[in-house]
Amino acid sequence: MTSAGVGVDVRADGFTAAGVAAQRALAAAAITIADVAIVFAGSRHDLDEYGPVLRAVRQTVPGAAVIGCSATGVLTGAAELEDSSAIAVLVLRGQPRLPSPLFVSDVRNDPRGAGARLGSAARRALDGATDGAALVVLVDPAELDATDFVAGIADAAPELIITGAGASGGESGCRVFWNEAAHSDACVALAIPQELRPTLGMTQGCQALGDPLTITAAEGNLILEIDGRPPGEALAKALSDPRHPGLRQMKDHLLAGIGELGLGGRADYVVRPFALPEAERPILAVAEPVRAGQTIRFTLRDAIGARDDMKAMLEEQAEVRGPTAPQFGFYFNCAQRGSRLYGSAGLDPELIRRRFGTLPLAGIESSFEIAPACGRTRIHQYTGVLLLAG
Repeated sequence: MTSAGVGVDVRADGFTAAGVAAQRALAAAAITIADVAIVFAGSRHDLDEYGPVLRAVRQTVPGAAVIGCSATGVLTGAAELEDSSAIAVLVLRGQPRLPSPLFVSDVRNDPRGAGARLGSAARRALDGATDGAALVVLVDPAELDATDFVAGIADAAPELIITGAGASGGESGCRVFWNEAAHSDACVALAIPQELRPTLGMTQGCQALGDPLTITAAEGNLILEIDGRPPGEALAKALSDPRHPGLRQMKDHLLAGIGELGLGGRADYVVRPFALPEAERPILAVAEPVRAGQTIRFTLRDAIGARDDMKAMLEEQAEVRGPTAPQFGFYFNCAQRGSRLYGSAGLDPELIRRRFGTLPLAGIESSFEIAPACGRTRIHQYTGVLLLAG
């Protein structure tokens, strides 16, 4: 049995806000001690490297391992606070105890190697029982090849459900928290054993405008042909689709959804920016390496479609989990969602609450999200990623 509780506060003084948030979390969980405290702290507290925030949590929850990260805004099961002074604390206590959290430094220099170190450490923390277990990763995104980093985790522990996010932050950059210190160029992670039945759902903020097309020729990140035709022709056809009137005026807001041939479904693609550079031959440049045989669909940020996709993801999660309610969760929401997508904050937490009740849930506005797609763990943009456990 795992006890979990969340507390939040928005006071400008980091020590006070963190102490109050931690006290509220313990009260919500009906416990006085915890194994782990996960802290998400608004970037307004970065002038002192989050020191008072972390000290307050350690003093309020003595003996707990403290991990977390900076954020431009935080989420709980009750609210989405796009406020750089907000602090959320999630406390967990399990019987048996949860695995000790993990810390890996120097992730930029050799991201794949750093990911492999983290995956190996997770395997040890779980005593080798990685099948059906999950790893929640928080990482400093600055100058990081995040794709290589998550590939390294999967290399070392391929059975793990790997999720998490890139931290977000202010002018001083992003930080991850490990006990009483804030670190750059590092990651922290929490392993969740199979006994807690972790399940993962992802929702897209960018909705596909048509069926996937096949990339028939590519070099590096350049698409040379789509369905045997110049890429510009495929884009022009999508823009003239009568089902989407006015789309031509919105073409600067289009993004590419890259998938795999033979795969499909609600969210089985990754969204990337693209451009049609001036060149001797017509090409389409995508912000990710591509290859012939993959698929592309043009997508557009769409509040109504995103809301409907969120509802569909929550229904899928409810069906997977069955009649037993989860005991806690994490929700990582792209910083370009929230009020930037819907016009007001709080819609995603409200939908989660409608489906799963007053769930102890915490998360951040993230710089990127980590979740499986197209058969492997991927880095995502414009998505919301929900992990439920217990």
